Amino acid sequence: MKKIGKIVLFSLFWVAVVAVVVLLGRYSSQQHQHKMLTGLDIVLADSSEYALVNEKTVRHWLTNAAISVENVRVAEAPLGQIEQAILAHGFVRNAEAYLTPDGRVVVEIEQHNPIMRMRLDGGYDFYITDRNEIFRSPEMAAIYVPIVTGRFAVPFSANYEGQADVQLNENLKMLDAQIDTLCEVENELSIEYRGIRRQRNALRSKSLDKKPFESKESYNVRKAPFDKIRKDSLALYLYRMRLRQKMIDHTRVDVERLKNKQKNLQKNYEDFINLINFVKLIEDDDFWQAQIVEIVVSQSQNGSLFLRLIPRAGNHTIIFGRIEDVDVKLDRLMRFYREGLDKEGWNQFRTVDVRFADRVVCSK
Repeated sequence: MKKIGKIVLFSLFWVAVVAVVVLLGRYSSQQHQHKMLTGLDIVLADSSEYALVNEKTVRHWLTNAAISVENVRVAEAPLGQIEQAILAHGFVRNAEAYLTPDGRVVVEIEQHNPIMRMRLDGGYDFYITDRNEIFRSPEMAAIYVPIVTGRFAVPFSANYEGQADVQLNENLKMLDAQIDTLCEVENELSIEYRGIRRQRNALRSKSLDKKPFESKESYNVRKAPFDKIRKDSLALYLYRMRLRQKMIDHTRVDVERLKNKQKNLQKNYEDFINLINFVKLIEDDDFWQAQIVEIVVSQSQNGSLFLRLIPRAGNHTIIFGRIEDVDVKLDRLMRFYREGLDKEGWNQFRTVDVRFADRVVCSK
């Protein structure tokens, strides 16, 4: 019994200790919640060599958004508002605000790392990052990266921001849903068409029997209205069949149009990714990074992407053509720079065409 009593007392002791710790923790937490915030720290996890954002800029954003940590209790820290205000600016990839034990608000910011800018016909003006992310060009800001101009049907809307493939997949799913709906409509119309055709065939085979001992004249008199009704009904069935067939044909045309739209979206996305990879290749080479300042894009009638490169040095335009055999074309152009332009002069030619095997074609 004494042993059991000791165990009970020991258990009660630790229950009391835990209760005291919980109460103290709750009291401490309540006291902490009533304390005032002690300041704001901006931490830039600078993944961008362009330093798009600095601490002064971030504080200016928060001031314009009427967000302050002065005279604010810890329990009322505007962490979500701070994150939203910062994420509203295009250069920021991610922002996370949290509290430290001493009551300071810390905001960790990750910046975008743009590799090119696209200013295309149709009002498109955005940057592409090293992660294939898209963000619109902020006002009163310019980054010295290669710029892509011209006409190109990019696979997303002009105001889209985010991963390049997200809106593409959404559009493809939407088109899939539209195609499925049209296919269901076509199936229903086909069922109706076959039903009407069966009714028409049944009517065509139907005839009015002659009564026993009925004269020919009497039969013809009785048969005349039957023939008229039969003729009118057959004409009506034929009209309904033709109407259903016309609707089926239109539905099939719409399905084919949507399927072609899907193919074009996928092709444009492939060209878009190929263009990004081309720019990445240019940016990875010190010479081409310094030399190529603009890429002019266009699309041929079959949808193929066609490139013209604008160099920093020289008055010529480089006709690059399709994004294929890239390394071979760049090597060909480099040899021409070393062996041709150094002799003839960098401003002697209007165009330099590297599309052809084993030669560079120039025009003055």
